[in-house]
Amino acid sequence: MSSQIDKILPLDSNGSRASVVPASPFLQPIGDVVGPGTSDTAGYNLCEAFSDNIYPLLPTKVPRYKRERYIEDICVTCELSPKQTEFSLGELPFGWKQLTHPGGQPYFYHDDKKIITECWIWDQQMFIILNDFIKQFEDVTRSQNWTQPDGVDLLLEVTVEDGKNWCGYYYVSASTRSLFWLETCDLSRHMSGVRGEVSPTHIKLFLESQYWRHWDLFPNVNKATNAIYDLVANTIADARTGVQSSRTSPINQSKEDLKEMAEIVEGMRSRMSSASHWCLGRFMYLLVTDQYLNYHGQFGARLNSLQSIHVKKVLKQTWLFRIFNLLLFSAPNIHLKTLNELWVDELTLRPQWVNFFIKMNGQWRGHIKIASILLAADVAFLSIPSIDPSNNMSNLRSTRNAAQIASYLSVITSFASMLLGLMLVRQHQAKGYERLDVKVYHDYLHIHVASKWGFEGLAIAYSLPYALLTWGMAAFLVGFLLLCFVKSTAIVRSIVAIPSALICGLIVWCIWMFWEETDYHWLESFHNVWNRLTGKHEGSGDSSALVQEGETESRQDDAAANSDGTVFGHDAGSLEQDVGQRSKHMLLFWLTRAKSWWGDARLTGENNIPLSQP
Repeated sequence: MSSQIDKILPLDSNGSRASVVPASPFLQPIGDVVGPGTSDTAGYNLCEAFSDNIYPLLPTKVPRYKRERYIEDICVTCELSPKQTEFSLGELPFGWKQLTHPGGQPYFYHDDKKIITECWIWDQQMFIILNDFIKQFEDVTRSQNWTQPDGVDLLLEVTVEDGKNWCGYYYVSASTRSLFWLETCDLSRHMSGVRGEVSPTHIKLFLESQYWRHWDLFPNVNKATNAIYDLVANTIADARTGVQSSRTSPINQSKEDLKEMAEIVEGMRSRMSSASHWCLGRFMYLLVTDQYLNYHGQFGARLNSLQSIHVKKVLKQTWLFRIFNLLLFSAPNIHLKTLNELWVDELTLRPQWVNFFIKMNGQWRGHIKIASILLAADVAFLSIPSIDPSNNMSNLRSTRNAAQIASYLSVITSFASMLLGLMLVRQHQAKGYERLDVKVYHDYLHIHVASKWGFEGLAIAYSLPYALLTWGMAAFLVGFLLLCFVKSTAIVRSIVAIPSALICGLIVWCIWMFWEETDYHWLESFHNVWNRLTGKHEGSGDSSALVQEGETESRQDDAAANSDGTVFGHDAGSLEQDVGQRSKHMLLFWLTRAKSWWGDARLTGENNIPLSQP
């Protein structure tokens, strides 16, 4: 059987009981009518009466957009008869009528039998195949004295694969907004995006999303009422409220998209009699699918995008990533934290990822501009005669001073920052992530997270333009200061040294004040690397206690914040106190470290061991 045919497998001995849908009681015995949900018919399973070529199907598996229907590539021949005003392919078989989806796909509907199909019944051979499958359904239901109730349609998806005829089917009920089949079905592998045990109400929510997908595919056969329009309008309004009032809403639509949805629905309501009502199915399928993925109405429902409804996994960073994190000014750690926050339970929210990639593209473009300016400054710096006297000589000097070497390093790092920035911008702009479907985002991220390094490799790559630019600026500053201090008088050195020291102090203070990692992970990484180099046990001494104390305070601050990011009990005075506490911790840390170094130096001097030796 071809891979294009996606069957819902019948339940076997290893099937998951949590996602099993029994044979539906919707088919009513003739004469003694049994209503929906009655247990008298729940035991029927008609799959044995069907041939092996008939299989259960889901609306999301209808291969509308994967059909291989081709038109011969030849010149058009068209000749009209005199006064011709009728244009038709002919007469359809009795009871059938052709409908056209607003997107252009034709399909066929039988009013009396309540059957929908995309089988091209203008082809006599395909109609014969379809009719054979219809007779099988009629024979099976007649043999059991069952009839199809009002408000229930049957979809038949007929395909021919390798010379064999196949027919997928499902029944769709408008009264319950659900689907059912004539046999027991295992939906486990089709309920993607959720894990663990699922309740019957959760399964019902999944089937409701499939119902709206059916409406999306075949809108012309569904009856839209004011109650349906009210349901859709209220669902969109609730989604707009959540997105508008919370930055971490788990709804996979942006404010702009929801606003346009509401306008379209209200516009279609005003001309209900002539509208196709396609928008109802398309919009509700998206919104109900969000509810299904977020366990709407279930125990442990996901209330915001940062909430994991499963046991949170502790992701331990590799030592290679920690080394890169120190070399790249902790930028990979910041990107890794952001990527993990946007990938909670592998749930891909398109608006958040669009904003993330737009933000990253803006940053990379800014790095490219600054790197180009820095590269020009390096070239101009190297062209100064006092920097390289060989500029005025016929033969080049074989040696280079420290200022030249620092400038060379600045040229290399700034050029690398420009190159990597251009590559990343082109990579993400060529794909056009702001216009892609959510599945493309999910596939792209799943490829990286499923690799050996997970998101660590992506975080390092995203931080390289910034980190290399920072190294280039630092190298340029070192080269400039070397020029000022090495080849200058004492007066020049004094004039340059004082403001340089003050400015460097201000830079360090600003970096510490506005550091994006408030939980001292960067300090802990520094301690771990230092302890490994000095042979000390990790986490020992006062410095470890300082880090733990800072982390405890950070966690307490995080616990005081609600889901909307509002922090309770923090006025201006408490914020100043927090800054003072951080200053005290930092001062204690460096005093403790200086004391340790001073003790080591005294011990080294007492033993008469030169300080330069290890």
